[in-house]
Amino acid sequence: MGIFSLFGKNNRPNGTPPADDKEAAAADNQAPVLFGESPERHANSTTQRDGAARSTTTMKIDAIESEMSSEFVHLPPSSKASADIDSTPTTTQGPLTTQLTLPVMSRTTEYLDDQSRSGSIEVSVSDTPEVIEEAAVLFASDQSDIAEVLLLNAIAENNLGSSTHIVWWMLLDLYQITGKQQEFDNLSVDFANKFETSPPTWIDIMTLDPQAKTQEKTGTSPAVAFSGKLDANIGKQLERAQKLSATHPAVRLEFTRVSAVDPIGCGLLLRMLKKLQKSGLDLTLVGADELADKIRQILQVGRRDETAAPWLLLLEILHLLNLEQAYEDASIDYSITFEVSPPPFVAPHAKIITAAEDNTQNVNLSGSSSLLMPILIEGRTEELLTKIQTHAIAHSPAIMDCSRLVRVDFSAAGELLNGLALLAGSGNAIEFHNVNHLVTALFKVVGIQEIVRVVPRKN
Repeated sequence: MGIFSLFGKNNRPNGTPPADDKEAAAADNQAPVLFGESPERHANSTTQRDGAARSTTTMKIDAIESEMSSEFVHLPPSSKASADIDSTPTTTQGPLTTQLTLPVMSRTTEYLDDQSRSGSIEVSVSDTPEVIEEAAVLFASDQSDIAEVLLLNAIAENNLGSSTHIVWWMLLDLYQITGKQQEFDNLSVDFANKFETSPPTWIDIMTLDPQAKTQEKTGTSPAVAFSGKLDANIGKQLERAQKLSATHPAVRLEFTRVSAVDPIGCGLLLRMLKKLQKSGLDLTLVGADELADKIRQILQVGRRDETAAPWLLLLEILHLLNLEQAYEDASIDYSITFEVSPPPFVAPHAKIITAAEDNTQNVNLSGSSSLLMPILIEGRTEELLTKIQTHAIAHSPAIMDCSRLVRVDFSAAGELLNGLALLAGSGNAIEFHNVNHLVTALFKVVGIQEIVRVVPRKN
């Protein structure tokens, strides 16, 4: 980089480089060369360091990462199929962490009854045809194929009365979401003939199918939000990021609500960032500059801590943000502290934006004061409910723009119901606009439609 000409040979009378992340600090992933060392001496010292006991902090990071990796065990396709056939709907009691498997259509109603009795999610009783409620729950539980068969059979039987058009809309939405454009076009022709009106139009952003030709638009990638202290307890968020990286072309990591950091959390995040970059996906960091400030607060130039993970994470973030001058400044401080050369600065390949840029992307293009909902609502919903609450404080009614919302996971719908009930009970008027018909039916099943106003997407 040129900056290390500032330093002469600095013999280190005591100590060795700190126990760092598994990924070495050097650019070629080899152990870093100490200033003034010959290659031969460096090779010997590297061997000695490799054989030395690892620091307690690094061992903790290894243990947590190992525990995370052990949870990524998948059944072989044949075993999974067999398990699906033999399984029955199951729920895990706890703070609304329902897990659903519905392999047989005839069990859907039984599942709804069980859930209503269990108390984890109360299912609203209505005069809505059973097929609508069953298809909504199946789709929310990621059982699209079964939901499709159910809706097709209902249309073929043609015994839905005033709810006929709803079932057609739900199936059209399902085809659009799963990327089945030919089936969508065929059904659109039948829709126009039956109802003597224009059918819904194909909307690219609604497609979730990974084989679809249309790629996700900017700002629509799934997000993993970190909050509170960045420490050993971030394993769940890192697991989710790793899972999403296997099925999505882009992942967004949000750090705007991180209040503090510690070395273990820094080490875990550093390793995950390196893995995500190696996977080749587009990586968006929201609030990374704020996270860098939090890391600087626990660093002190010249103080050689047990692990260099916070320093290396700071350098990695500055690299990803393409802040070359800040990277070089931090490199000097790192070199003074550990007498080890960090890798040279190379412009990042990943797509990175800041929190301010992310907020700009999420502004409703129509100019109205509405909050744009994500493509998927799944997992924990605290982050989303906080955004809804903030928006509801500033606006009445608080309008949620669901024009890009594709699916709400069934268990997440239960958490959303509880959170919205608290907000509505505090006098907040909340409206969900442009909701697709599958999600609209789900909102009616779980009772959200009784708490907030739900406006379905117009066709």
